[in-house]
Order: sequence, then C-alpha cells, then structure tokens
Amino acid sequence: MRRDIEKNVEIQRQKNTDYTPMTEKDYFKYNGENQFSVLDVWRYAHCLLENDVIAEYLVAKSLNIIKAENITYWTAYDMSYKNKRIEVKSTAYVHAWNTSSVSEVRTFSIEPSKNIYWDNSELVNNDGTEASRQSDIYVFCLNADKDIKNHDPFNLNNWEFYVVPTYKINSYAETKGNPNQKKISLNVIRELLADKVQYDGLFDAIEACVIEVDNYYNNEN
Repeated sequence: MRRDIEKNVEIQRQKNTDYTPMTEKDYFKYNGENQFSVLDVWRYAHCLLENDVIAEYLVAKSLNIIKAENITYWTAYDMSYKNKRIEVKSTAYVHAWNTSSVSEVRTFSIEPSKNIYWDNSELVNNDGTEASRQSDIYVFCLNADKDIKNHDPFNLNNWEFYVVPTYKINSYAETKGNPNQKKISLNVIRELLADKVQYDGLFDAIEACVIEVDNYYNNEN
C-alpha cells in the first residue's frame, strides 16, 4: 500500500509538472503586435508577495524544485520530494493589513481535507471522501521579524522552519482526543514536535524527515 502511494506520488508529480513555465519573453498581442509581457502582469498582480507564496518558494528552492506542482491550487499537497508529499504552512508576526501592532498568537492550519482532487485518492482513503491529512511531511514556516516599520520578508535570516512528519501531527491530535484538529500553535510545534532550523539548515532537516518517515512506515509493516 505504502509503495503504491509513493509510486503514484511520482506519477502525479510528472503529470503536474508537464508544462512549460512562462517567461518575460511571453507577450500579449493585439493584431499580431506585442503589447505587454507576462512580466508586466506579474509586476501588477504580485507587487507585494504574500507570506505563504514566499514560504512555499523557499522550501522548493531549498530542495532544488524548479517547477511548482500545485499551479492549480487544487492539489492535495504542495510539492513532493523523494516521493514524499510535503505540505507547507506559513505565518508571520507582521502583516500588510496590520500596521499598528504585532500578531503575537501564531497558529498553523493542520485541518484534514478530502483528496478528491488527487487522481490516486483511492490509495489513501477509499473513495477520497473521508477527510485526512494528505501529506507525509509538514514544513511550518515563520517569518519571525517583528519590526513593523522595516519589515523585510526577503531577509532569509528572519525565517524559521519547523519540519514535522505528518504521523506525529496525527498522533498529537489523537492524543488530545481531536483527530480532526484544525489548527496547531507555534508553541506546541516548538515544545513537542520539532526543532527550529534556519534557511541554510532546511534541506538537511527535510532529508532527515524523509528518512524518519521511511523508518516509521517500515516499522509499521
């Protein structure tokens, strides 16, 4: 069963990345003449990068993942690495809509979901209608910068990462008597589940988690 899931994760990765990324050389045309480029659209639509977009890119970059898998935003997980499904969650103390105070309470979503958008959902939980956590690994990303006036999401020194195997999230939620728990606090992650790493340690932390996940499922069999 586990081997089938990982095999199909790779099949899904190939399917989801079977596209040619647009570049600044792609132009909108009118009467056959270039009018403006995709780069102009990006500058307009993404002039202020959202925290979750940056976080997901940092994880992908650390793993040398070039093409996004969740370009439709309907995939069951954000990306895969060594046939492990990875879900990236992010939060920050400073937000564009909050320019007067720091958001001290930090939580991440761990809400189970239905995987009806994954072609191989029957391998995970029957017909895909039963909610579960669809990843093998969570990467929780925190922009720890609390300087409201000079907030800089591009400073990688401000980012903290917590890499947790999903089975530990499930175990924690079940221990609390709430297997369908929707959120988990940063404090719980820090105290019970994972050590903080900086950007330069993210790759090694994910590599170690991949091994941990393999060992967990090997011991289950």
